[in-house]
Amino acid sequence: MENRLGIGEVLLLVAVALIWGFNFVMLKVGLDDMPPFLFNALRFAIVIPCILFIPKPDLSWSRLIQLGIVFGVLLFGLLLLGMYLGVPAGLASLIMQTQVFFTVLLGMVLLAERPSWLRWLAMLIGFSGIAIIGYSMIEPSSFEAKATAFLSVVGAAFCWGIANIMMKRMTSAGMQSVMVWLSLVPPLPLYAMSLIMDGQPRITSALVNLSWVGVIAVIYTGLISTALAYGIWGTMLKRHSTAVVTPFALLVPVFGFSLSAIFLGEEYSVLQMTAAGVVTAGLALNVAAPYLQQSRFLPRKKAPVRAGPV
Repeated sequence: MENRLGIGEVLLLVAVALIWGFNFVMLKVGLDDMPPFLFNALRFAIVIPCILFIPKPDLSWSRLIQLGIVFGVLLFGLLLLGMYLGVPAGLASLIMQTQVFFTVLLGMVLLAERPSWLRWLAMLIGFSGIAIIGYSMIEPSSFEAKATAFLSVVGAAFCWGIANIMMKRMTSAGMQSVMVWLSLVPPLPLYAMSLIMDGQPRITSALVNLSWVGVIAVIYTGLISTALAYGIWGTMLKRHSTAVVTPFALLVPVFGFSLSAIFLGEEYSVLQMTAAGVVTAGLALNVAAPYLQQSRFLPRKKAPVRAGPV
């Protein structure tokens, strides 16, 4: 399914990438106020009242619970744990984009999708930019990577890839309602994990001393980044192949670096900014791939020659 994106769909996906880029800033701000699993529990709990206004999706409870565990407990639990253990916001937004490749590979195995060579080239260019940014940040002088923190964020990216495939298979369910109703699943398991890891005294202290900035972080990450943006993302995945949609997530670290520099004071080099441009070039090629394949300047598969009547 190598279909084209409309202009409106392109703009929506860019907006989602922008929302997620700023989400990493909000995650880092929220972690200054509360431990990771408690923060994650609150971000989903704040979405729950929306079920009063949005009907339950046409989806069994078992599938909803499965997605809630993969998406809410594992994906964001591992991401916030990695950031809590020291991964900077900009670098976290970068590592998470390995989900693009996890998703495409899972799509090939589980959905029999076959991306064109131009899309593979686009992803290779985008990943090259991400690799350059990663290399420039994981230097002894700027960032000493901890294995546990790094692997936690990589694990979160893999869970994102699984969640993408799960969302794509929900053909009859509206993704906005799915995002709202799955929020019933993560809060209790995450609270239990926080209770084990942090203890009740620390949880109580974090809730009592929660600042207004922390409240904004919970609202943004829960309602805007999760319920709204992931609803749009899931809808696009249902309409188009994973290879068409997921490369837009390569824009997330571009926004993540820029917004982290503005709001968190994180500094980036010329090399890193150049690499962000490479990521953007990869995305542009991915969007233009269907049009380029129809160009007379690129080779096409020749139709088989059939023998005429003898």
